[in-house]
Order: sequence, then structure tokens, then C-alpha cells
Amino acid sequence: MDYPHLEIRTGEGGVATVVIDRPEVRNAVNTETLGSLSRAFTDLSADGAVRAVVLRGRGEKAFCAGADLKEWQGREGVAAYRMHFDAVARAIESIARCSKPTVAAVDGFALAGGCGLAAVCDITLCTKRSQFGLPEIQIGLIPAIVMAPIFRAVGRKKGVEMVLRGRRLSGEEAECFGLATRCVSDDALEAETAKVAAELASLSPYTLRVTKEALSQLSDMEFFASLRYLREVVASASMSEDAREGVAAFFEKRPPRWKGR
Repeated sequence: MDYPHLEIRTGEGGVATVVIDRPEVRNAVNTETLGSLSRAFTDLSADGAVRAVVLRGRGEKAFCAGADLKEWQGREGVAAYRMHFDAVARAIESIARCSKPTVAAVDGFALAGGCGLAAVCDITLCTKRSQFGLPEIQIGLIPAIVMAPIFRAVGRKKGVEMVLRGRRLSGEEAECFGLATRCVSDDALEAETAKVAAELASLSPYTLRVTKEALSQLSDMEFFASLRYLREVVASASMSEDAREGVAAFFEKRPPRWKGR
């Protein structure tokens, strides 16, 4: 399938890399790019050969600088704006629903919608020179769609400050906020991303899929209800072929041979 403005690479071990390929506009996303992201993550989620997915931007200047404001200027009427924001929501949702673990490799700007794309990934790695932020309010706009993944990552108080002040966070500040999982030196991102993605890809596809689903359910679940829910999840997962294989491999001191079920 064709994915305009993206490059899709599949490396050894089942690690797929999705590259936003618009460096001339700091990897800003137009509606077409957002549609490509949605289709790409949906397709990679269904691809049995893919074990983990990395999302990154082309070059060192930007992961994604948000919406392409040149396209923005050409819109007229609420329907046109609704179509764009529907595309933003679909892209965010496709990453959140991806059955494979997702890793954002952020180098440079991760602003506005780009900040949301980074936040919704399961693991977000960044460099010290990276900048995260929601600058929309400074030009009279609202970062509405991306509030959902960002508030889940950083909590309400820090999220409100990001939205209302529009200030930018360094990579180290993003880690302190909980927006980034880990901030590394500028020259260490490639190696750290490869290491994390390879570790995730080596795990049981079945267990990762069930665990990701459980994590998403927990966000809106009352505490005691979550205990009951997790009891059923772990009881069912413990009977899987991968669980039996993992335990057997542990006692036999050998690498497990996952079957994904």
C-alpha cells in the first residue's frame, strides 16, 4: 500500500520504522500525511511479521512540528476543519490501538500535533536538544485533540500549564514531566532506540498484545474493578501457549520460541 509522505522500513527481528518524510517543513503533517499514518499503523498492527514499531521524523531538526499551516490557510467552513481534526484523531487512535509496542524516537521539535504523536506511543525516547510543546494558544488555536494523550502522560496540572502557557520543554524537562520516557544524549538516540525496539520485538507477541489492551482499559477503570479485571486477564493469559513456552524455556535455560498465541 502507498503511504504518501511516509517511509516504512522493516528491519531484522520484526522491527518496523515509520518515518515522517517532510523535512522541508520540519515534518509538519497535512491531512494526507495524517491519513497515511493512520493506515500505516493499522496495517502494521495486523502484520504478523511485525513485532514492534518505531515512529520518527526525517532528519535531526524535527520529529514533527505539528500541522502544516500552509494547508491550514486554505481551509474554509467548519466541514473542512472537522475533516482535518478527524484525521488527527484517527492518526492518534491508530497508534494507541496498535497491537504492537510503539516507540517514538524524538530528535528536534515535537510541537502541537507532533507532541501528541510522541506522547501516544508506548515508549518515548528523546534527545537533550529536543523541544516539546503545545504553542497553539499563542496563535489563537486550541491543541484539543492532543490533550487526550498528553494529559494521560503528564497529568492535569502539568498538562494545563502546557496548554495555557504554550511554553516549550527541553528533552530533559519532558522526561521530568513524564512526557518522555527517557532523555538521552544527542548522539545516543539511534542506539537507544534500536536497543529498546529489539528488546520489545524479542518478547511474546501474544503477551504484549494482551498487556497493551489491559493497560488501555486501566486508564478509565475504578481501582477495585481493575483488580477484578486484571485477575481475569492474567488467568486467561497464563493458559496461553506462549506462557507455557516461556516457563519451559526458563527452566531449560534456553531462549523461548514464541508462537504468538
